[in-house]
Amino acid sequence: MRRSTFKRVLFLAYHVFEVTHTDLAARLGKLTIGSKRVDTPAFLPVVHPIRQEVPSHLLSSMGFQIVITNAYITMKKFPHGVDIHSQIGFDGVVMTDSGGYQLLEYGKLDAKPDQIAEYQKKIGSDIAVILDTPTGYPADRAHAEATVTRTLAAAKESSEIIGSKPPLWAGPVQGGVYSDLVKYSAKEISKFPFDIFAIGSPVELMNNYRFKDVSSLIQNAKAYLPLDKPVHLFGAGHPFIIPLAVALGCDLFDSASYILFAKRNSYMTTEGVRRLDEMTDLPCSCSICSSTNVKELIEMPKDERIIKIAVHNLNVIRAELAMTREAIREGRLWSYLMRKIRTHPKLFDSFHFSKRTLDEMEQGSMIGESRALMLFDSNDLICPEVTRHLKRMIHNYRPGSKKLTLYFLQNDWDRAYRYSLAKNMTWDKAFFHPFFSMVPAELLQVYPLSQNVFPERVDRKTLRVSLRNLVNLVKLYSLDNVELVYDAGQRNIALRAYNLLKRYKGREVSIKPVKYT
Repeated sequence: MRRSTFKRVLFLAYHVFEVTHTDLAARLGKLTIGSKRVDTPAFLPVVHPIRQEVPSHLLSSMGFQIVITNAYITMKKFPHGVDIHSQIGFDGVVMTDSGGYQLLEYGKLDAKPDQIAEYQKKIGSDIAVILDTPTGYPADRAHAEATVTRTLAAAKESSEIIGSKPPLWAGPVQGGVYSDLVKYSAKEISKFPFDIFAIGSPVELMNNYRFKDVSSLIQNAKAYLPLDKPVHLFGAGHPFIIPLAVALGCDLFDSASYILFAKRNSYMTTEGVRRLDEMTDLPCSCSICSSTNVKELIEMPKDERIIKIAVHNLNVIRAELAMTREAIREGRLWSYLMRKIRTHPKLFDSFHFSKRTLDEMEQGSMIGESRALMLFDSNDLICPEVTRHLKRMIHNYRPGSKKLTLYFLQNDWDRAYRYSLAKNMTWDKAFFHPFFSMVPAELLQVYPLSQNVFPERVDRKTLRVSLRNLVNLVKLYSLDNVELVYDAGQRNIALRAYNLLKRYKGREVSIKPVKYT
Protein backbone atom coordinates (compact mmCIF):
# COMPACT_ATOMS: atom_id res chain seq x y z
CA MET A 1 0.00 0.00 0.00
CA ARG A 2 1.01 3.62 -0.35
CA ARG A 3 1.72 5.84 2.59
CA SER A 4 0.78 8.71 0.29
CA THR A 5 -2.67 7.61 -0.81
CA PHE A 6 -4.28 9.98 1.67
CA LYS A 7 -5.75 13.14 0.20
CA ARG A 8 -4.84 16.37 1.89
CA VAL A 9 -7.44 18.91 0.81
CA LEU A 10 -7.67 22.61 1.54
CA PHE A 11 -11.25 23.89 1.11
CA LEU A 12 -11.97 27.58 0.70
CA ALA A 13 -14.94 29.40 -0.75
CA TYR A 14 -13.16 30.05 -4.02
CA HIS A 15 -10.60 27.29 -4.48
CA VAL A 16 -9.46 23.80 -3.53
CA PHE A 17 -5.91 22.45 -3.40
CA GLU A 18 -5.98 18.67 -3.32
CA VAL A 19 -2.84 16.55 -2.96
CA THR A 20 -3.33 13.13 -4.55
CA HIS A 21 0.16 11.58 -4.41
CA THR A 22 3.40 12.34 -2.61
CA ASP A 23 6.96 11.15 -3.08
CA LEU A 24 9.92 12.68 -1.24
CA ALA A 25 8.71 16.26 -0.52
CA ALA A 26 6.98 16.40 -3.91
CA ARG A 27 3.21 16.52 -4.37
CA LEU A 28 0.95 15.65 -7.24
CA GLY A 29 -2.06 17.85 -6.83
CA LYS A 30 -5.07 19.59 -8.31
CA LEU A 31 -5.51 23.31 -7.81
CA THR A 32 -9.09 24.31 -8.56
CA ILE A 33 -9.78 28.03 -8.98
CA GLY A 34 -13.42 28.74 -9.61
CA SER A 35 -14.33 26.57 -12.59
CA LYS A 36 -10.71 26.12 -13.70
CA ARG A 37 -8.24 23.42 -12.71
CA VAL A 38 -4.46 23.19 -12.76
CA ASP A 39 -2.63 19.88 -12.33
CA THR A 40 0.45 20.40 -10.20
CA PRO A 41 3.42 20.48 -10.42
CA ALA A 42 2.83 22.99 -13.23
CA PHE A 43 4.96 25.27 -15.36
CA LEU A 44 3.71 28.79 -16.13
CA PRO A 45 5.09 30.24 -19.39
CA VAL A 46 5.64 33.98 -19.04
CA VAL A 47 3.40 35.81 -21.50
CA HIS A 48 3.98 39.49 -22.33
CA PRO A 49 0.70 41.36 -21.75
CA ILE A 50 1.06 43.52 -24.87
CA ARG A 51 2.80 41.36 -27.46
CA GLN A 52 2.71 37.56 -27.45
CA GLU A 53 5.53 36.17 -29.57
CA VAL A 54 4.25 32.63 -28.99
CA PRO A 55 0.44 32.91 -29.35
CA SER A 56 -1.44 32.03 -26.19
CA HIS A 57 -3.76 29.65 -28.06
CA LEU A 58 -0.67 27.63 -28.99
CA LEU A 59 0.25 27.39 -25.28
CA SER A 60 -3.24 26.01 -24.59
CA SER A 61 -2.95 23.47 -27.41
CA MET A 62 0.38 22.28 -25.93
CA GLY A 63 -1.36 21.48 -22.66
CA PHE A 64 -0.40 24.46 -20.51
CA GLN A 65 -3.28 25.14 -18.14
CA ILE A 66 -1.80 28.25 -16.56
CA VAL A 67 0.36 31.21 -17.62
CA ILE A 68 1.82 34.25 -15.88
CA THR A 69 1.89 37.83 -17.15
CA ASN A 70 2.91 41.21 -15.75
CA ALA A 71 0.36 43.43 -14.01
CA TYR A 72 2.67 46.46 -13.83
CA ILE A 73 3.32 46.53 -17.57
CA THR A 74 -0.40 46.03 -18.16
CA MET A 75 -1.21 48.95 -15.86
CA LYS A 76 1.21 51.26 -17.69
CA LYS A 77 -0.52 50.45 -20.99
CA PHE A 78 -4.10 50.26 -19.69
CA PRO A 79 -4.26 52.45 -16.56
CA HIS A 80 -8.04 52.21 -16.40
CA GLY A 81 -8.04 48.43 -16.63
CA VAL A 82 -8.59 45.66 -19.14
CA ASP A 83 -9.79 42.06 -19.02
CA ILE A 84 -6.46 40.25 -18.73
CA HIS A 85 -7.73 36.97 -20.21
CA SER A 86 -9.01 38.70 -23.34
CA GLN A 87 -5.90 40.86 -23.57
CA ILE A 88 -3.51 37.91 -23.75
CA GLY A 89 -5.99 35.54 -25.41
CA PHE A 90 -5.80 32.80 -22.77
CA ASP A 91 -8.89 31.14 -21.28
CA GLY A 92 -7.08 29.12 -18.62
CA VAL A 93 -5.70 30.28 -15.28
CA VAL A 94 -3.81 33.59 -15.47
CA MET A 95 -1.39 34.57 -12.73
CA THR A 96 -0.15 38.16 -12.67
CA ASP A 97 3.18 39.26 -11.26
CA SER A 98 3.16 42.62 -9.53
CA GLY A 99 6.22 44.05 -11.24
CA GLY A 100 8.78 43.18 -8.62
CA TYR A 101 11.20 41.91 -11.26
CA GLN A 102 11.04 45.30 -13.01
CA LEU A 103 11.97 46.81 -9.65
CA LEU A 104 14.99 44.51 -9.57
CA GLU A 105 15.92 45.44 -13.14
CA TYR A 106 15.33 49.20 -13.10
CA GLY A 107 15.58 50.10 -9.43
CA LYS A 108 12.17 51.74 -8.93
CA LEU A 109 8.50 51.61 -9.84
CA ASP A 110 5.97 54.42 -9.85
CA ALA A 111 3.31 52.34 -8.09
CA LYS A 112 2.39 51.45 -4.54
CA PRO A 113 1.58 48.00 -3.14
CA ASP A 114 -2.11 48.69 -2.55
CA GLN A 115 -2.42 50.25 -6.01
CA ILE A 116 -0.91 47.19 -7.72
CA ALA A 117 -3.07 44.86 -5.62
CA GLU A 118 -6.28 46.70 -6.50
CA TYR A 119 -5.33 46.73 -10.18
CA GLN A 120 -4.83 42.96 -10.25
CA LYS A 121 -8.33 42.47 -8.84
CA LYS A 122 -9.70 44.90 -11.42
CA ILE A 123 -8.25 43.12 -14.47
CA GLY A 124 -9.53 39.70 -13.39
CA SER A 125 -6.36 37.91 -12.34
CA ASP A 126 -6.89 34.36 -11.11
CA ILE A 127 -3.72 34.47 -9.00
CA ALA A 128 -2.15 37.78 -7.98
CA VAL A 129 1.20 38.62 -6.38
CA ILE A 130 1.74 41.49 -3.97
CA LEU A 131 4.38 44.08 -4.85
CA ASP A 132 7.48 42.43 -3.46
CA THR A 133 11.07 43.67 -3.57
CA PRO A 134 13.30 40.89 -4.98
CA THR A 135 16.65 40.37 -3.27
CA GLY A 136 18.55 39.35 -6.40
CA TYR A 137 22.14 38.20 -6.64
CA PRO A 138 24.72 39.33 -5.79
CA ALA A 139 23.34 41.33 -2.90
CA ASP A 140 25.04 42.48 0.31
CA ARG A 141 23.35 41.74 3.60
CA ALA A 142 22.06 45.26 4.15
CA HIS A 143 20.30 45.21 0.79
CA ALA A 144 18.92 41.72 1.44
CA GLU A 145 17.53 42.82 4.80
CA ALA A 146 15.90 45.83 3.15
CA THR A 147 14.18 43.64 0.52
CA VAL A 148 12.73 41.39 3.22
CA THR A 149 11.51 44.40 5.22
CA ARG A 150 9.92 46.08 2.19
CA THR A 151 8.22 42.88 1.03
CA LEU A 152 6.70 42.30 4.47
CA ALA A 153 5.62 45.96 4.59
CA ALA A 154 3.94 45.52 1.19
CA ALA A 155 2.11 42.47 2.54
CA LYS A 156 0.86 44.55 5.47
CA GLU A 157 -0.23 47.41 3.19
CA SER A 158 -2.11 44.93 0.99
CA SER A 159 -3.55 42.87 3.86
CA GLU A 160 -7.11 44.19 3.60
CA ILE A 161 -7.19 43.56 -0.14
CA ILE A 162 -5.71 40.04 -0.06
CA GLY A 163 -8.37 38.84 2.34
CA SER A 164 -11.03 38.84 -0.39
CA LYS A 165 -11.54 36.34 -3.22
CA PRO A 166 -11.07 36.33 -6.13
CA PRO A 167 -8.20 36.34 -6.94
CA LEU A 168 -5.95 33.96 -5.03
CA TRP A 169 -3.03 35.80 -3.48
CA ALA A 170 0.64 34.81 -3.50
CA GLY A 171 3.00 35.94 -0.75
CA PRO A 172 6.68 36.11 -1.77
CA VAL A 173 9.65 35.00 0.34
CA GLN A 174 12.87 36.99 -0.04
CA GLY A 175 16.37 36.87 1.45
CA GLY A 176 18.50 35.38 -1.32
CA VAL A 177 21.58 33.50 -0.12
CA TYR A 178 21.17 34.60 3.49
CA SER A 179 19.54 31.57 5.09
CA ASP A 180 18.51 33.32 8.31
CA LEU A 181 16.77 36.08 6.33
CA VAL A 182 14.98 33.54 4.14
CA LYS A 183 13.74 31.67 7.22
CA TYR A 184 12.61 34.92 8.86
CA SER A 185 10.90 36.08 5.67
CA ALA A 186 9.07 32.76 5.27
CA LYS A 187 8.03 32.70 8.92
CA GLU A 188 6.63 36.24 8.82
CA ILE A 189 4.96 36.06 5.40
CA SER A 190 3.16 32.88 6.45
CA LYS A 191 1.32 34.89 9.12
CA PHE A 192 -0.66 36.61 6.36
CA PRO A 193 -3.72 34.93 4.75
CA PHE A 194 -2.04 34.04 1.48
CA ASP A 195 -3.36 31.16 -0.63
CA ILE A 196 -0.01 30.46 -2.31
CA PHE A 197 3.53 31.19 -1.20
CA ALA A 198 6.23 32.14 -3.69
CA ILE A 199 10.00 31.82 -3.32
CA GLY A 200 11.74 34.76 -4.93
CA SER A 201 15.17 35.66 -6.31
CA PRO A 202 16.46 32.35 -7.75
CA VAL A 203 16.90 33.64 -11.34
CA GLU A 204 20.35 35.18 -10.94
CA LEU A 205 21.46 32.19 -8.86
CA MET A 206 20.42 29.81 -11.64
CA ASN A 207 21.98 31.98 -14.32
CA ASN A 208 25.25 31.73 -12.39
CA TYR A 209 24.84 27.96 -11.94
CA ARG A 210 24.60 28.34 -8.15
CA PHE A 211 22.19 25.42 -7.87
CA LYS A 212 23.40 24.58 -4.37
CA ASP A 213 22.19 28.01 -3.25
CA VAL A 214 18.87 27.48 -5.03
CA SER A 215 18.44 24.20 -3.17
CA SER A 216 19.24 25.88 0.16
CA LEU A 217 16.88 28.75 -0.65
CA ILE A 218 13.98 26.35 -1.23
CA GLN A 219 14.76 24.24 1.85
CA ASN A 220 15.08 27.27 4.14
CA ALA A 221 11.81 28.77 2.90
CA LYS A 222 9.88 25.48 3.00
CA ALA A 223 10.90 24.95 6.63
CA TYR A 224 8.55 27.77 7.68
CA LEU A 225 5.80 27.68 5.04
CA PRO A 226 2.45 25.91 5.60
CA LEU A 227 2.42 22.38 4.19
CA ASP A 228 -1.16 22.68 2.90
CA LYS A 229 -0.51 25.61 0.57
CA PRO A 230 1.00 25.45 -2.96
CA VAL A 231 4.55 26.79 -3.31
CA HIS A 232 5.61 28.76 -6.37
CA LEU A 233 9.26 29.13 -7.43
CA PHE A 234 9.83 32.29 -9.43
CA GLY A 235 11.98 32.15 -12.55
CA ALA A 236 12.66 28.39 -12.64
CA GLY A 237 12.90 27.96 -16.38
CA HIS A 238 15.59 25.39 -17.02
CA PRO A 239 14.37 21.79 -17.40
CA PHE A 240 17.15 20.27 -15.32
CA ILE A 241 16.27 22.29 -12.20
CA ILE A 242 12.63 21.11 -12.23
CA PRO A 243 13.08 17.59 -10.72
CA LEU A 244 15.17 19.02 -7.87
CA ALA A 245 12.72 21.83 -7.11
CA VAL A 246 9.76 19.45 -7.28
CA ALA A 247 11.50 16.93 -5.00
CA LEU A 248 12.03 19.74 -2.48
CA GLY A 249 8.33 20.60 -2.48
CA CYS A 250 7.72 23.28 -5.13
CA ASP A 251 4.40 23.03 -6.99
CA LEU A 252 4.47 25.89 -9.51
CA PHE A 253 7.22 27.39 -11.67
CA ASP A 254 7.36 30.28 -14.10
CA SER A 255 9.90 31.56 -16.58
CA ALA A 256 10.38 33.40 -19.85
CA SER A 257 13.47 31.29 -20.55
CA TYR A 258 11.79 29.50 -23.45
CA ILE A 259 11.56 32.72 -25.49
CA LEU A 260 14.66 34.48 -24.10
CA PHE A 261 16.82 31.47 -25.00
CA ALA A 262 15.20 31.29 -28.43
CA LYS A 263 16.17 34.91 -29.13
CA ARG A 264 19.79 33.90 -28.49
CA ASN A 265 19.47 30.82 -30.75
CA SER A 266 19.78 28.69 -27.61
CA TYR A 267 18.26 25.22 -27.88
CA MET A 268 17.12 23.51 -24.68
CA THR A 269 17.74 19.87 -23.87
CA THR A 270 17.04 18.06 -20.62
CA GLU A 271 20.79 18.06 -19.95
CA GLY A 272 21.69 21.64 -20.83
CA VAL A 273 21.40 24.43 -23.39
CA ARG A 274 23.18 24.32 -26.76
CA ARG A 275 23.95 27.01 -29.29
CA LEU A 276 22.11 26.24 -32.51
CA ASP A 277 25.09 27.19 -34.70
CA GLU A 278 27.24 24.65 -32.80
CA MET A 279 24.85 21.74 -33.45
CA THR A 280 24.66 19.22 -36.28
CA ASP A 281 21.53 17.29 -35.32
CA LEU A 282 18.38 18.08 -33.37
CA PRO A 283 18.22 15.46 -30.55
CA CYS A 284 14.49 15.77 -30.02
CA SER A 285 11.33 14.27 -31.48
CA CYS A 286 8.93 17.16 -30.85
CA SER A 287 6.84 18.52 -33.73
CA ILE A 288 9.40 21.24 -34.48
CA CYS A 289 12.49 19.03 -34.50
CA SER A 290 10.72 16.27 -36.44
CA SER A 291 9.85 18.59 -39.30
CA THR A 292 13.08 20.54 -39.77
CA ASN A 293 16.84 20.37 -39.24
CA VAL A 294 19.61 22.61 -37.92
CA LYS A 295 20.50 24.09 -41.31
CA GLU A 296 16.88 24.95 -42.11
CA LEU A 297 16.38 26.56 -38.71
CA ILE A 298 19.47 28.72 -39.08
CA GLU A 299 18.39 29.88 -42.54
CA MET A 300 14.84 30.79 -41.50
CA PRO A 301 13.78 34.42 -41.06
CA LYS A 302 14.66 35.51 -37.53
CA ASP A 303 11.08 35.88 -36.23
CA GLU A 304 10.05 32.48 -37.55
CA ARG A 305 13.17 30.82 -36.14
CA ILE A 306 12.59 32.36 -32.69
CA ILE A 307 9.05 31.01 -32.51
CA LYS A 308 10.09 27.52 -33.59
CA ILE A 309 12.95 27.32 -31.07
CA ALA A 310 10.66 28.74 -28.37
CA VAL A 311 8.03 26.07 -29.08
CA HIS A 312 10.72 23.39 -28.96
CA ASN A 313 11.98 24.78 -25.63
CA LEU A 314 8.46 24.67 -24.24
CA ASN A 315 8.14 21.05 -25.36
CA VAL A 316 11.33 20.16 -23.51
CA ILE A 317 10.10 21.82 -20.30
CA ARG A 318 6.68 20.18 -20.65
CA ALA A 319 8.24 16.74 -21.23
CA GLU A 320 10.54 17.12 -18.21
CA LEU A 321 7.60 18.06 -16.03
CA ALA A 322 5.61 15.08 -17.34
CA MET A 323 8.47 12.67 -16.58
CA THR A 324 8.83 14.15 -13.10
CA ARG A 325 5.10 13.76 -12.45
CA GLU A 326 5.22 10.13 -13.59
CA ALA A 327 8.18 9.47 -11.30
CA ILE A 328 6.15 10.82 -8.36
CA ARG A 329 3.15 8.70 -9.31
CA GLU A 330 5.29 5.54 -9.51
CA GLY A 331 7.25 6.27 -6.33
CA ARG A 332 10.64 6.47 -8.03
CA LEU A 333 11.38 10.19 -7.78
CA TRP A 334 14.57 9.59 -5.78
CA SER A 335 16.07 7.42 -8.53
CA TYR A 336 14.99 9.91 -11.19
CA LEU A 337 16.48 12.81 -9.23
CA MET A 338 19.77 10.97 -8.79
CA ARG A 339 20.05 10.64 -12.56
CA LYS A 340 19.12 14.26 -13.24
CA ILE A 341 21.56 15.87 -10.81
CA ARG A 342 24.40 14.20 -12.68
CA THR A 343 23.68 16.25 -15.80
CA HIS A 344 25.95 19.03 -14.51
CA PRO A 345 28.62 19.14 -11.76
CA LYS A 346 27.13 22.31 -10.28
CA LEU A 347 23.74 20.66 -10.12
CA PHE A 348 25.36 17.68 -8.41
CA ASP A 349 26.66 20.12 -5.77
CA SER A 350 23.03 20.79 -4.83
CA PHE A 351 22.78 17.26 -3.41
CA HIS A 352 22.80 18.45 0.18
CA PHE A 353 19.63 18.16 2.24
CA SER A 354 18.89 19.35 5.75
CA LYS A 355 17.62 16.91 8.37
CA ARG A 356 14.17 18.53 8.19
CA THR A 357 14.11 18.05 4.41
CA LEU A 358 15.21 14.42 4.70
CA ASP A 359 12.50 13.79 7.30
CA GLU A 360 9.89 15.36 5.01
CA MET A 361 11.17 13.27 2.09
CA GLU A 362 10.86 10.12 4.19
CA GLN A 363 7.32 10.97 5.31
CA GLY A 364 6.24 11.60 1.73
CA SER A 365 7.82 8.53 0.15
CA MET A 366 6.10 5.23 -0.60
CA ILE A 367 5.96 2.38 1.90
CA GLY A 368 5.20 -0.29 -0.70
CA GLU A 369 5.62 -0.41 -4.46
CA SER A 370 5.77 -3.08 -7.13
CA ARG A 371 8.89 -1.63 -8.76
CA ALA A 372 12.31 -2.65 -7.52
CA LEU A 373 14.30 0.06 -5.74
CA MET A 374 17.42 1.01 -7.69
CA LEU A 375 20.52 1.65 -5.56
CA PHE A 376 23.80 2.82 -7.06
CA ASP A 377 26.29 4.46 -4.70
CA SER A 378 26.81 6.17 -1.36
CA ASN A 379 24.41 8.98 -2.26
CA ASP A 380 21.62 6.42 -1.96
CA LEU A 381 22.47 5.79 1.70
CA ILE A 382 20.21 8.75 2.58
CA CYS A 383 17.31 7.75 0.34
CA PRO A 384 14.06 7.41 2.34
CA GLU A 385 13.83 3.63 2.04
CA VAL A 386 17.31 3.10 3.49
CA THR A 387 16.96 5.63 6.33
CA ARG A 388 13.49 4.32 7.21
CA HIS A 389 14.82 0.75 7.54
CA LEU A 390 17.72 1.84 9.77
CA LYS A 391 15.37 3.82 12.02
CA ARG A 392 13.13 0.79 12.38
CA MET A 393 16.09 -1.41 13.22
CA ILE A 394 17.17 1.07 15.91
CA HIS A 395 13.80 1.90 17.44
CA ASN A 396 11.46 -1.00 16.69
CA TYR A 397 13.45 -4.20 16.22
CA ARG A 398 15.01 -6.38 18.90
CA PRO A 399 16.31 -9.95 18.30
CA GLY A 400 14.99 -12.74 20.50
CA SER A 401 18.35 -13.84 21.88
CA LYS A 402 21.94 -12.73 22.31
CA LYS A 403 23.11 -14.94 19.47
CA LEU A 404 22.96 -14.02 15.78
CA THR A 405 23.96 -15.83 12.60
CA LEU A 406 24.75 -13.25 9.95
CA TYR A 407 24.94 -14.29 6.29
CA PHE A 408 27.17 -12.61 3.72
CA LEU A 409 25.89 -13.98 0.43
CA GLN A 410 26.35 -12.99 -3.18
CA ASN A 411 24.35 -10.04 -4.50
CA ASP A 412 21.25 -11.94 -5.56
CA TRP A 413 18.49 -11.14 -3.13
CA ASP A 414 15.88 -13.31 -4.77
CA ARG A 415 18.17 -16.31 -4.19
CA ALA A 416 18.94 -15.08 -0.67
CA TYR A 417 15.24 -15.00 0.09
CA ARG A 418 14.74 -18.54 -1.25
CA TYR A 419 17.78 -19.63 0.75
CA SER A 420 16.24 -18.22 3.94
CA LEU A 421 13.00 -20.13 3.29
CA ALA A 422 14.80 -23.36 2.50
CA LYS A 423 16.81 -23.14 5.73
CA ASN A 424 13.71 -22.19 7.75
CA MET A 425 15.48 -19.11 9.05
CA THR A 426 13.98 -17.46 12.13
CA TRP A 427 14.56 -14.38 14.26
CA ASP A 428 18.18 -15.29 15.08
CA LYS A 429 19.26 -15.14 11.41
CA ALA A 430 20.00 -12.05 9.32
CA PHE A 431 21.63 -10.99 6.06
CA PHE A 432 24.16 -8.28 5.39
CA HIS A 433 23.03 -5.85 2.72
CA PRO A 434 25.55 -3.29 1.35
CA PHE A 435 22.96 -0.48 1.65
CA PHE A 436 20.45 -1.63 4.29
CA SER A 437 23.16 -3.14 6.50
CA MET A 438 21.43 -5.77 8.69
CA VAL A 439 18.26 -7.37 7.26
CA PRO A 440 16.62 -9.92 9.61
CA ALA A 441 15.44 -13.04 7.77
CA GLU A 442 11.81 -12.54 8.84
CA LEU A 443 11.81 -9.04 7.28
CA LEU A 444 12.98 -10.08 3.83
CA GLN A 445 9.43 -9.90 2.51
CA VAL A 446 9.05 -6.26 3.60
CA TYR A 447 9.45 -3.83 0.71
CA PRO A 448 12.10 -3.02 -0.43
CA LEU A 449 14.50 -5.19 1.58
CA SER A 450 14.55 -7.89 -1.08
CA GLN A 451 12.91 -5.88 -3.89
CA ASN A 452 15.99 -3.89 -4.82
CA VAL A 453 18.81 -3.94 -7.33
CA PHE A 454 22.37 -2.70 -6.76
CA PRO A 455 25.73 -3.00 -8.54
CA GLU A 456 27.83 -6.12 -8.22
CA ARG A 457 30.75 -3.89 -7.22
CA VAL A 458 29.56 -1.53 -4.48
CA ASP A 459 31.73 1.53 -3.79
CA ARG A 460 33.96 1.59 -0.72
CA LYS A 461 32.14 4.39 1.10
CA THR A 462 28.83 2.53 0.94
CA LEU A 463 30.39 -0.64 2.34
CA ARG A 464 32.24 1.29 5.05
CA VAL A 465 29.06 3.02 6.23
CA SER A 466 26.94 -0.13 6.10
CA LEU A 467 29.53 -2.16 8.01
CA ARG A 468 29.72 0.58 10.65
CA ASN A 469 25.92 0.52 10.92
CA LEU A 470 26.08 -3.27 11.30
CA VAL A 471 28.54 -3.03 14.19
CA ASN A 472 26.45 -0.32 15.86
CA LEU A 473 23.34 -2.51 15.66
CA VAL A 474 25.22 -5.47 17.18
CA LYS A 475 26.28 -3.19 20.04
CA LEU A 476 22.76 -1.77 20.43
CA TYR A 477 21.25 -5.25 20.70
CA SER A 478 24.04 -6.34 23.11
CA LEU A 479 24.67 -9.46 21.02
CA ASP A 480 27.45 -11.49 22.60
CA ASN A 481 27.65 -14.33 20.08
CA VAL A 482 27.78 -13.48 16.38
CA GLU A 483 28.46 -16.10 13.73
CA LEU A 484 29.43 -14.79 10.28
CA VAL A 485 28.62 -17.13 7.38
CA TYR A 486 29.87 -16.21 3.92
CA ASP A 487 30.08 -17.60 0.42
CA ALA A 488 33.16 -17.26 -1.79
CA GLY A 489 32.09 -13.96 -3.34
CA GLN A 490 31.61 -12.19 0.00
CA ARG A 491 34.62 -13.49 1.91
CA ASN A 492 36.50 -10.16 2.04
CA ILE A 493 33.47 -8.22 3.27
CA ALA A 494 32.76 -10.84 5.92
CA LEU A 495 36.39 -10.64 7.10
CA ARG A 496 36.10 -6.85 7.40
CA ALA A 497 32.99 -7.27 9.53
CA TYR A 498 34.78 -9.91 11.62
CA ASN A 499 37.73 -7.57 12.31
CA LEU A 500 35.41 -4.70 13.26
CA LEU A 501 33.39 -6.84 15.65
CA LYS A 502 36.49 -8.33 17.30
CA ARG A 503 37.51 -4.86 18.49
CA TYR A 504 34.78 -4.96 21.12
CA LYS A 505 35.87 -6.84 24.23
CA GLY A 506 33.75 -9.79 25.23
CA ARG A 507 32.29 -10.19 21.75
CA GLU A 508 32.38 -13.80 20.63
CA VAL A 509 32.69 -13.90 16.85
CA SER A 510 33.15 -16.95 14.68
CA ILE A 511 33.39 -17.07 10.91
CA LYS A 512 32.88 -19.93 8.52
CA PRO A 513 32.20 -20.49 4.81
CA VAL A 514 28.93 -21.80 3.48
CA LYS A 515 28.07 -23.50 0.24
CA TYR A 516 25.44 -21.29 -1.36
CA THR A 517 22.94 -23.34 -3.36
